[in-house]
Amino acid sequence: MTNINDGLVTQDSLAKSLPWWQKCSFTLSVAILGLLLVLTMININVMKFETHLATGDSVLLELAPVDPRGFMQGDYMTLRYALENNVFTALEKSTADDSADARNIVSADGYAIVTLDENNVGQFARISDSQPEGLPANEMAIYYRIRLGSMKLATNAFFFQEGHAEAYEAAEYGLLRVNDKGEPLLTDMVDGNFAVIEPK
Repeated sequence: MTNINDGLVTQDSLAKSLPWWQKCSFTLSVAILGLLLVLTMININVMKFETHLATGDSVLLELAPVDPRGFMQGDYMTLRYALENNVFTALEKSTADDSADARNIVSADGYAIVTLDENNVGQFARISDSQPEGLPANEMAIYYRIRLGSMKLATNAFFFQEGHAEAYEAAEYGLLRVNDKGEPLLTDMVDGNFAVIEPK
């Protein structure tokens, strides 16, 4: 016990005996290393999203109606996709219990397989527990997550510059980029004529 206490006293006295400039330089070095680590992680994430946008396959997903009171919130709009209803219906059919409600699922992950039409609109085909391989050229697997009965596809909100809400009221589709893991990333809103909405 005495040896341990002696060691602690020695370390404590050594720390106290360091000149102030060595203590400051050590603290500064740790702060700089921490900052470099944070900046590196941010840059890696930015590069990941840039690659996703540049190489992901495009798909249009039809928007589903949402509560009109929450649709436009000044500088963003709340989103739901029609695909969500299709996935929940397929999950209910896949359970043995006919009275099961898929919206009571606490947690689930899977892939919604969509068939692309001539306008690149994804039409629901089926669900899969794992990412399928060797899909036909006109099919795409989109990863989804269900948490506490709520489905997460890409995002449930689309942000835009304040004052542009009126232009986005014409949105009927979300334009998503899907990477090779099936992860979707929302990029734009698209109108009923399949044109990307670009407010002036």
